[in-house]
Amino acid sequence: MNGEIPTEVEVFGVNYERYALGKLFARMKKRLNLQSVIELPASGAKAMPSLYSLGAALAGCDVTLVDADPEGLKIWNDLGLGDKLTTIDMNQLDSTLDEGRRWDLCWNFMVIPTQDNPRDLIRRMICCSSKYLMMINVNRFNVGFNMHRTVHRLWNIPWSHGDINFFSPFKTKIFLKENNLKNIRWGVVDSPPWPDSPGFRDLRLHRLGDKPKKWICPYADYVKNSQFPLWMKWVYIGERFPIPAWMKLPYSHLYYIVGEVDHEAGR
Repeated sequence: MNGEIPTEVEVFGVNYERYALGKLFARMKKRLNLQSVIELPASGAKAMPSLYSLGAALAGCDVTLVDADPEGLKIWNDLGLGDKLTTIDMNQLDSTLDEGRRWDLCWNFMVIPTQDNPRDLIRRMICCSSKYLMMINVNRFNVGFNMHRTVHRLWNIPWSHGDINFFSPFKTKIFLKENNLKNIRWGVVDSPPWPDSPGFRDLRLHRLGDKPKKWICPYADYVKNSQFPLWMKWVYIGERFPIPAWMKLPYSHLYYIVGEVDHEAGR
């Protein structure tokens, strides 16, 4: 490719995922009375990084991103959301906490499964929050999950997505209880009528190796123009059909889990 940066256009499933996450943040802003949110760290999982908290800003929250990606920050500014955004790096975080700064919600997207020491990250997230901690992870009970694992096996590509125990809301809930989170509840998000990635897009991205990728995010254009495709709205109506969350597990791509922090625990 003569050294050029490969360009990856986010596919329709990623665009819907961002739309559904935006709706989730709007509900949580109202339900939990959130004013400030920190994403720790603000990385991406096979998508343009540092955009997962857009929904929180669009709902009216002040957002802090830790270790934000410069390409993602361009989108924030292009959407006119720069005044809702603060960025810090991991080294600055400790001094910020020493000054007494806390956020209503500390969260991340598909980070905990790949951590060498997930308890260290959870402890740091708890230190950042005055009220709530949230994680959003891939749901292993989706029908596409085992298809994805099979693709890794057939093409002899090592599993690179982390500890699959964290792909279960039930096991993650146990983990959060062990780390002194209270009133833990989980739900599902990104629940369209197609299976989660069977793995072929993942296979193609793996073949790109570690080369940097330039991302194009159509969702940002939808936000900028305040115009979302009609199909997204119809799919979302189906996603919000009022049945118990466990009944949606076979077709939900992601789950979210929220707990209340208890800074007195363990003292």
